[in-house]
Amino acid sequence: MVDGIAIQDRDPLTVPSTRRNPLLADVFERLGYMERRGSGFGKIIGAYEFQSNYREEKKPLFHSDRTHFTVIMPNLNYGVGQGVGQGVGQGVGQGYQLSILSMIRKNNKISKKVMAEALGMSEKTIEREMKKMPNVKYIGSGYSGHWEIIE
Repeated sequence: MVDGIAIQDRDPLTVPSTRRNPLLADVFERLGYMERRGSGFGKIIGAYEFQSNYREEKKPLFHSDRTHFTVIMPNLNYGVGQGVGQGVGQGVGQGYQLSILSMIRKNNKISKKVMAEALGMSEKTIEREMKKMPNVKYIGSGYSGHWEIIE
């Protein structure tokens, strides 16, 4: 970091964004390769936390020294059984439903679009799966609403 403190000694979500090469950053921004300054750590951590098989010990790690910056992104599927065999068709939807419930529990204002992106499917598929879930209701409308899980 500019102040001499290594990234691993800080909370990644509180690291200030500084452009070390403003000219290069400007080129990447104009080409559409950069959304906005300072959003990368939060996006990486958030994408991991939304996964249904996320555990704290598989959290992304950031490391830096004087010349290098490294992000270690553990494989969330390592050691998780595939469950492939008889009855595959019956259990697939339920896995998506459990993932949807997990995401709603973490953020009850999450959109169908964000859920679809996190699970790698279309919004229509999310809608179909949610219709099979009578215990999930959307309360309110538009951006001011939220999901409610009836236990």
